Amino acid sequence: MLNAALSFLNRGTEKPKQICRVCRELAEIRTEGLCADCAHVKARIHVRITQQPADGDTSKPTEQCMKSGCVCPPCGRRIFDPHPFRPSDPARMDRREIHFHPRCHALWLEAARRSDAGPIEGQGVISID
Repeated sequence: MLNAALSFLNRGTEKPKQICRVCRELAEIRTEGLCADCAHVKARIHVRITQQPADGDTSKPTEQCMKSGCVCPPCGRRIFDPHPFRPSDPARMDRREIHFHPRCHALWLEAARRSDAGPIEGQGVISID
């Protein structure tokens, strides 16, 4: 029986792993110093904030939730540890509490602050001469 390793075919295709700046896991870094999972969560948060701008309001305080089993909207997973959450806004009846994993909360704060700042100077501006 022939038993050969073909590891030479994969040489040079694997990228070196680095530490993700948010979750601190050793992984292949995608964009902005984020692993694939954090980059995906950040993209979902960005879409939600652009569709519902009130969800990106960082002026309201974030509280600590001690319940277990809450769902984190950015990643869609359940939370079993104490975690940050934004209470519902009494001014708007259709609002619900938003619960976050600590990692998702850090990404949400980052995305919300960016959306508050508006476009970066020189970005998104097309000049026609």
